[in-house]
Amino acid sequence: MSTTTKPIKSAAELVAHMQKKGITFDIVSPEDAALYMENNNNYFRVASYRKNYNKQLDSNQEPMDKYVNLDFGYLQDLAIIDMELRYTFLQLSLDIEHFTKLELLREIELHNEDGYQIVSDYMNSLDEDHKKHLQRELDQNRDSIYTGDIYKKYIADLPVWVFLELVPFGTILYFYRFCAYRFKSKDMQKNLFVLLQCKNIRNACAHSDCIINDLHRNTSRYGTSYLITQKLSNIQGLNRNIRANQMSNERVQGLICILFMHDQIVTSEGVHHKAAQKLHTLVERMLRHPDYYDTNSLISSSFNFLRLVIDNWFPIA
Repeated sequence: MSTTTKPIKSAAELVAHMQKKGITFDIVSPEDAALYMENNNNYFRVASYRKNYNKQLDSNQEPMDKYVNLDFGYLQDLAIIDMELRYTFLQLSLDIEHFTKLELLREIELHNEDGYQIVSDYMNSLDEDHKKHLQRELDQNRDSIYTGDIYKKYIADLPVWVFLELVPFGTILYFYRFCAYRFKSKDMQKNLFVLLQCKNIRNACAHSDCIINDLHRNTSRYGTSYLITQKLSNIQGLNRNIRANQMSNERVQGLICILFMHDQIVTSEGVHHKAAQKLHTLVERMLRHPDYYDTNSLISSSFNFLRLVIDNWFPIA
């Protein structure tokens, strides 16, 4: 066994370990917490939300190994909120993917493109490695019960409307970039930057990755799109500092990208209204226990930021 390998602990042992770390069990009893980790969620995921909490400081203001104002009930609540958030934003991401395909088809028709030639030109624009990668993605459809028939019928000469059904969202965005520059479309080029960030959140939601287990500032690798900054600036109650602080967290930034792009690209009022209903249900769940986060401005400010954006961009009667 490696010196860094940790032995598996029982749920009861993990509860004891958390108690040593200063985590209390006032809202959820130690026995119920152990059952939760056995039947609903594992320790690794639940405990990951502790990143949002501070540790006690010693006399030299150095962090110790115990957390401040952290109850297991808070971790459990955050885990449940995160699950609901992933389900909601995955649906919004799928909407964005669908309407991105529709936008591409509209632009291709608007520019009088041949639906077969543009796919051929795109594939010929790729280097050999990317060409092989694309071919592997296409060939994965060969035995699919869902797309196998259209693959076999069209693979020898792919029209764009079939191509978009056979490739994953990441490849659709590569094709989107090709079209944006082919059509010299500034709007598509600006949207592309946001769509690429949407893809990251989409993948995280689809793979059930934790989203809100690290809400610390200054984690984003990219600046915020000017389009989003401009739209956020119209929301009353969000001053420049609040916007900058919130959008400096990459996870929050990604969620806002999803909200922005859904509002921009989804042309169906019915789909938009359904998304709004889901988002407001999510907000209600986020704010169910506001007292849990009274002493944690990192969490409470992030939740309030998301609430304000959703209220303004996805209003419902």
